[in-house]
Amino acid sequence: MSTGGLPEETLKKVQYREYWEEPHYKWGNTDTWDHYFIKKIPDATKHKSHNALGAELKVLIQNLRPETRAGRKALAIQRDLRKNGKHLEDPPAYDTIQSHNIEDEVSNSQTHPTVEELIFDTHIATLLLQYRRVLEEMRNHYVEQESQRGRHLSNMLKWSVVDHSLFNGFKFVVSLLRPAINMSLLEPILMESRNKPIHHIVTILRNLITKEIVDDISPGFKRWLERLWKVRIKEYYIIDTITALTAITSVIFYSPTPCRGPGSKPSENHIKSQMWAKIFSDTFLIDSDDIDVNWEYHHQIPGNGGSGSARSDIAAVVFNDTDQQFPFFIAEFETDGFSVHKDEMVVAAEAAFEYNRILTAAYYLSEDEVNSSRLHIGLINGTTIHLGSMKPIYDEEKKSLIYAYEINNVTFKLYTGNQEADIASALKLVAYLRTNVCQDGISLKALLNRKKNMRNGTLLAALPRLPKRAVKSRPKSDTEFTPQARRIIYIDVGLNNDNNNVH
Repeated sequence: MSTGGLPEETLKKVQYREYWEEPHYKWGNTDTWDHYFIKKIPDATKHKSHNALGAELKVLIQNLRPETRAGRKALAIQRDLRKNGKHLEDPPAYDTIQSHNIEDEVSNSQTHPTVEELIFDTHIATLLLQYRRVLEEMRNHYVEQESQRGRHLSNMLKWSVVDHSLFNGFKFVVSLLRPAINMSLLEPILMESRNKPIHHIVTILRNLITKEIVDDISPGFKRWLERLWKVRIKEYYIIDTITALTAITSVIFYSPTPCRGPGSKPSENHIKSQMWAKIFSDTFLIDSDDIDVNWEYHHQIPGNGGSGSARSDIAAVVFNDTDQQFPFFIAEFETDGFSVHKDEMVVAAEAAFEYNRILTAAYYLSEDEVNSSRLHIGLINGTTIHLGSMKPIYDEEKKSLIYAYEINNVTFKLYTGNQEADIASALKLVAYLRTNVCQDGISLKALLNRKKNMRNGTLLAALPRLPKRAVKSRPKSDTEFTPQARRIIYIDVGLNNDNNNVH
């Protein structure tokens, strides 16, 4: 290794070896190179200087690993060269080398991932400094799962979204009340059917009540005791009979019919219509007149319609006094996925975008009102749903606002092969949605329709500047981890302007 830390075999391939022998943090940018080049060749033009730099960077990028500090510095200089339009012949972009024709690819015998820079406003960069350092360590971790998580969280950070488990200072509080049903109403409805599987549901429900997994609010000794002493034996949420029937029958009569014959899996639309459509519709619509359900909700993210907009598979929405829709729950579906949902980053970006809309539309919100609000997110893989939530962290004094995301508050599996467990999960899901998600939606509607004549200018100034193009879903893959050549390499520009040695 030379003094600067680059491999000798790499230094042999560049023309201006003495420049690259310096430590990477002294390479500077395009202007630094111009100063060096014109001093070395006094008659040289900037045209020649930039073409020479482009050729040098091409060699470095093809020979340095992108995760090293020297490799990332070379990429940063290349982006500076291209971004400012200072060269006349563009060197090939790092993320397009693998797009060259087959002959070029074979000659290079190398492919390269896409590179993206993480750039923040000064006050946000300082606020998130420790968090950014953690992500840097995660991205470079040798364990594949940790490295993948670091890349995913770096993508979310572009939308001012942080993982709450890595960011101190707040807690997510959710209510997990025991579901309660009225068996005296449910049982005769179930028993009037001639379908024996429906009759079996009565036995299952009685077992759940006996095990105290589900409560029964039918008239009886416990109800009499509660009324007499005005105490509640245990907190529960009462599910109306219509919604309880919907949830129960949706899981009992779900059939995973193959979409393309024997050996294939059920289609996404099949699972939506048989399992989720009825549960979501009745849970949200019967609970409150203030809530509506929008399938294929369109997020108006700026940009062209192909890549600058996004659609959520389902959204529960409320309206303001001008009939604008504002979602408080958004969900994305996939089937036969991996441990990390293909739309995990997509849904976080959509939620951040909608939060900016909400905070802009609502009249004068205090710091406490902003921080007490919450949006909910569902990631559905087949018949399993992972429910998370997002909330702002707003500091009015520091004029800063970011969004914190709890990726998985709770998980419900609705088709396990065990009918008793499936019915219990369905009823618990309804209770969770009603006591957490719907309540936050009703609170949001009250804020949006509050009559005030002014807005909070400090809050509006603190809202994060979000990207103008929607995040794309991760392409369907046969492997859980993205191949090296297709990965995005994230470079935190601020963190890499230090004096650390080259890896």
